[in-house]
Amino acid sequence: MDEQLQFLVDLQKLDTSILNLRLKIESAPSALQMDEAPYKEALKSFEAARQQQQSLEKKKKDKERLIDDLTEKIKKLRARSPEIKTNKEYQANLKEIESVEADIRSAEDDILAIMEIIDTAAKRTEAENSLLAEAKAKAEALIKEKKQEVSILEKDLSELKNSRKEFAEKIESDLYSLYMNLLKSNRGLAVSVVQSEICGGCNMNVPPQLFLEIKNGDKIFQCPQCRRILYFETPAEENRSSEVAQ
Repeated sequence: MDEQLQFLVDLQKLDTSILNLRLKIESAPSALQMDEAPYKEALKSFEAARQQQQSLEKKKKDKERLIDDLTEKIKKLRARSPEIKTNKEYQANLKEIESVEADIRSAEDDILAIMEIIDTAAKRTEAENSLLAEAKAKAEALIKEKKQEVSILEKDLSELKNSRKEFAEKIESDLYSLYMNLLKSNRGLAVSVVQSEICGGCNMNVPPQLFLEIKNGDKIFQCPQCRRILYFETPAEENRSSEVAQ
């Protein structure tokens, strides 16, 4: 194979690896969000349970304050009794006291009912808190693992970039410019293998005569359709390339 063509093939393989690494690194934040999703759901459930419990506690305190107010009202009504002069006023005062006492009993019944619900709500809050702690621990472990993976990917990317500089320097400037233009216009694939007269980049047929010339490997040819630089690789070479890539 032509030396410059071989450099281009090797550079393309490096750029493909670099692109794959970049995509993995760029997708890391989305992956982190997915890892955090169960924790956020658990937090949402815990907050809902806690708010329900707090709301019930407030309702219970409101009822207790109501009872205090009603109790104070009864004291004032009873304090008025010695001042009452007519039987009609006495009966009215007595009736009002009975009404307030009924309100107190009703409020006390409400408190008992609320306390039962609070007990259930407290158990739910405790259970949700346990689930939250478990989800948080799992999320933190996954995030730590993901960050370590990204750190390794970034290190690998840095090493590949350094190797790329060495390959790029070996390629003739005009040819490198062509390669870079093709790389940008063809979604990261400027150099493609051709097999059975088919371009691996656009999957279009390559003329038989051109295919034979590409197989010789002594010159640089481009696909008539997508303009990618083409090269021929025997199955044995493909296997070696795969081993090198791994």
